[in-house]
Amino acid sequence: MSASCGLCDRDLEHGYLCPGDTLGLAERLERMPKMYAALAGFLAPASAPAGERVSGSAGARLPVNEAVLDLRYGGIALVLESWLSDVQLCRGWGQPAIEGGVEDRVRRAARSLFANLEWIAASYPAAGDLAREVREMEGAALSIVGATKDRGRRIGQCVAVDVSGVVCGATIRHQRGETKLVCPWCSYVYEERDFLTLARLQPRESA
Repeated sequence: MSASCGLCDRDLEHGYLCPGDTLGLAERLERMPKMYAALAGFLAPASAPAGERVSGSAGARLPVNEAVLDLRYGGIALVLESWLSDVQLCRGWGQPAIEGGVEDRVRRAARSLFANLEWIAASYPAAGDLAREVREMEGAALSIVGATKDRGRRIGQCVAVDVSGVVCGATIRHQRGETKLVCPWCSYVYEERDFLTLARLQPRESA
């Protein structure tokens, strides 16, 4: 049986999410509670530039940043809980408990999705849509927080092959000063002498 990743369309032997995108989703789910907490510092709207007059009454403007409000009070929690609800429905489980404050709900939903990642990648047809929505939600939060991380230069895809003959395919990046590359998914190490081979074995971009 052949398949393709629901996020990047990479060919798979089976399943719905490639190892690289599964890892990316795992990392985003781990970061989501911290991202939610960081947004609290951006609730106040940006001040108008000095000398600029704001027309209308003072009560015409919300005293908070609406984009942050949407993410903190509904957006993040509801998106994660909606996906968790569908995952549990597909697995034949009961619906997740929705209780506690919003921050607790975000943490609980992210943790529960993370715990189901192996099944999601292998058996959940909507895995790609889940990964895409979580990625977009993190991007929206990062555009506000401005906490973009230097991820290094993208080198390509890991070409290591496991014992079953499946190519890893995870994204490999190079940080300044590094003399070797380590795959974040399978931990395969590429020494400097392997760099040309790694480049030569990269899959061709589809036309």
